[in-house]
Amino acid sequence: MDGVVPRVVHRKAAAALGPGFAAAGFERRVTSAAAVWQRPVGPEFAVGWVQPTRSPDAFGWYGSRFIIEFRRGAEPRAGVLGPGFRFCELLDDEGRERVRAVQNAVIRRLPPAPAQVLRVLDDRARDEYLAQGRQVATAYSLDHDVWFRYRDERDLDDWFRLLPVLLPGVLEAVRLRLG
Repeated sequence: MDGVVPRVVHRKAAAALGPGFAAAGFERRVTSAAAVWQRPVGPEFAVGWVQPTRSPDAFGWYGSRFIIEFRRGAEPRAGVLGPGFRFCELLDDEGRERVRAVQNAVIRRLPPAPAQVLRVLDDRARDEYLAQGRQVATAYSLDHDVWFRYRDERDLDDWFRLLPVLLPGVLEAVRLRLG
């Protein structure tokens, strides 16, 4: 996972998603190194942002993950308080299946779990750790909290080829639900 730190995720996200956000009337928050976009909605703002997890795999086997959030609130910033949705909640069944396909491609590329880690985990912790390497066998539902998994830049590149394709429909749903 060398070199894949949150700033790489934000840089790739800004490059890949920026044009789609701009086409929907969003502006990038240039005061932030994070990938954050905003647009006015009356006295409030619709805000979309990329959020890498704060708890990646400490052992480096299964990698990390990120989400894309949307909220309406009083301030044009990531984490604004207010009603909101995550990217996959705004997709139709076909879109969620496309996400699942990339998720499973990322999981298939994982190397074997590190034996030195498995030796030190108890049965429950080992099962939870190994679960990170299992394919997503069933379709994601509307209420499934989907995080986009990645281990290296190839995985990020796969995500940032797919997500811009799905973004226009998601941003239309954002407009309808958040203004």
